[in-house]
Amino acid sequence: MNPQPKIDEIDVKILEALLRDARCNFAEIAKKCNLSITAIAQRYKRLKKAGVITGTTLIANLENPRGDGTLLVDIIAEADYENTIMRALKKLPGVLNCCSVIGKYDIHAAIRVCSLEQIDNVSNALKKVRGVLKIELTGCTDKLEFYPENILKTSSG
Repeated sequence: MNPQPKIDEIDVKILEALLRDARCNFAEIAKKCNLSITAIAQRYKRLKKAGVITGTTLIANLENPRGDGTLLVDIIAEADYENTIMRALKKLPGVLNCCSVIGKYDIHAAIRVCSLEQIDNVSNALKKVRGVLKIELTGCTDKLEFYPENILKTSSG
């Protein structure tokens, strides 16, 4: 397994530009970063070689050995079924949090997952619970390549 590449602020700007417009050219990115087109091209190639970029698609790597993916589950429930649904949710493996909420959804949960198969299992299990009207799933990881605009900057050393 390849170690995680070192990503600096310039790499983040490149990734953000490609997220906004996958067809953004290196000249535009170079201008925003105050670098040459060649420097941007070299960084792009390094990110691609490291597996952070595949073409201009960022990798959402939920198949990882650390199991650090989190599945956010939002549910619209039929009236008077919230408690039944929450009990069913809490029985699923990896549940970190489950609560009633006010707003567009009735229930929100966070579940630790490490594979796309687990996400399918959660979805299929919830579809069988009485009172579930709508399920919305959002997968996220603690990794840069999934949400680069939300990078936590930590001091090194």
